[in-house]
Amino acid sequence: MTSQPGRMRVVTSALRAAECLLNDWPIEQGKKLSVAREALLSCLERKLSPGAARVAFIEAAKEAGNYVDEPQRLPPAGKAKKSHRARRRLS
Repeated sequence: MTSQPGRMRVVTSALRAAECLLNDWPIEQGKKLSVAREALLSCLERKLSPGAARVAFIEAAKEAGNYVDEPQRLPPAGKAKKSHRARRRLS
């Protein structure tokens, strides 16, 4: 997203997203814009997860009429976690 029509911008961090909202956003006011500003500030202060801030940023982008390419996010790779249920012993 960018203020230049027809150009794409890739935003890869909460700091970069906050810079976009403050310096290069196509609208100055909006409910979702306000929510995204608060979410990104909280994320930078480590009071909110990056995932939650990302969702707020995407919603603000849509509110502003920006195209958002949301690729399908796969779960992290790695070992599957085992259940921590207590096991009954059979004697």
